[in-house]
Amino acid sequence: MKFVRLLPLLLAIPFASHASDRSTVTFALDNDGIFGVDQDYTNGIFLSYTSGAITPYSWAKPLSLGYWGAASLDKIEFILGHKMYTPSDIEAAEPLANDRPYAGYLNGEFNYISLHPQQAQRFNLTLGTTGDSALSEEAQKLVHSITKSDEPNGWDYQVDDKFVGSVGYTGHFNLLRTPAIANTDWEISNVSEVNAGNFRSDVSTGLMFRWGTDLGGNFGSAQIDFENPFRAGMIGASNTGWFVFGGVEARYRFNDITIEGDRSGIEDDPNISDPSIYDVTLENVQANGVLGVAWYNQYVGASLSTSIKTPDYKEAPDSFYGTGNITLFAFF
Repeated sequence: MKFVRLLPLLLAIPFASHASDRSTVTFALDNDGIFGVDQDYTNGIFLSYTSGAITPYSWAKPLSLGYWGAASLDKIEFILGHKMYTPSDIEAAEPLANDRPYAGYLNGEFNYISLHPQQAQRFNLTLGTTGDSALSEEAQKLVHSITKSDEPNGWDYQVDDKFVGSVGYTGHFNLLRTPAIANTDWEISNVSEVNAGNFRSDVSTGLMFRWGTDLGGNFGSAQIDFENPFRAGMIGASNTGWFVFGGVEARYRFNDITIEGDRSGIEDDPNISDPSIYDVTLENVQANGVLGVAWYNQYVGASLSTSIKTPDYKEAPDSFYGTGNITLFAFF
């Protein structure tokens, strides 16, 4: 691509360190309750710590934009996350044909982040477990007992215990940034991602539009992602800012354990004569979009967003699925 060839020139522009290159702590919550449903990707919770600016370790230098000639701000990040997926009728005690299986994913994530006003990137390693060990049944039943929501009855047929993970890369590439009104800018960027592992493997690319202040200093923080779409740890050389963002993305997914994983509860149930009728087929070609707003000062910040996606599997009863996200963060 043409913009890739221009990156060495763009990255030669230096930028200064500011207050928000300090450490960042973040709490983020995804939930589909804002759409009045409880299905598919229904909940995600994330707790993260991102370091302040670091000097790249010797083993990590090739992961830094600075290694390739840019004046980069580098960080490391640790995230504890939990994701939950359910079929369309959680009150059903028996598995549902042509519907998504119950699945949970409890994981830890390590990210190496490298930031520049014209390019931002994140290298990712995620390791975790599905099945009973993910504690999703207990978590959902506890929350639903508090909120007086429908009781989930089908967790006996969830995707089995398995140690899973992935490695990945996400790159944000500025295509155009220009002044707008009242000391604001607007921006168009490309966001591309690749992941490989037995949790999921996919490649994706899309366009992100943003309008707001100090877009070079917070470049890369907004994601075109259905799950955890705002990464406060990727705010870089910026004391304060706000912006609205929207993006669309196309993806090709090769595998997804939350769709294709084994379910021993079905295989071992003597009342089920043909377990194959409960299998669903991964939809390889997918798309999603995001719309949100973010604000922060040198101490705290927040983001609100909503995401929409096409189905992850061919038998899905709905054409689109949605979720909302709130992210709260602080710098110290």
